Amino acid sequence: MAVSSRPTPPIPSTLPPTQVAALRRALAYIDANLQQPVLVEQMAAAACVSRFHLARLFRAGTGMSPTAYLRQRRIEHAQQLLHAGGLKVSQIASSLCFFDQSHFVRSFRAVTGCTPRHFARRSLRPGA
Repeated sequence: MAVSSRPTPPIPSTLPPTQVAALRRALAYIDANLQQPVLVEQMAAAACVSRFHLARLFRAGTGMSPTAYLRQRRIEHAQQLLHAGGLKVSQIASSLCFFDQSHFVRSFRAVTGCTPRHFARRSLRPGA
């Protein structure tokens, strides 16, 4: 299952170029590994910074923690999969490394404000 690409989020121009480069490496690592278990230490290694520095970079560059950003990207990818149809919610949850379907549904609702089923029904409706 291919992971969709999306443009890198805008990074504040107040960050020095070396920090922008490190953050971009971490963002690219996340996008390349949405369907794999990802640890903050792995993101930090990909960005060539400590996990503490990575957390500061993410706060400054995205306004969220590395794990919150990872969860958001996984939910965005789940939305694309739900819109395309053909997969069960449990299959999507498993493919995106959520602990179980319940964890996925809670995370999805926290990010989007609706359940995956409701999102899928709404997006599969003609004219939606």
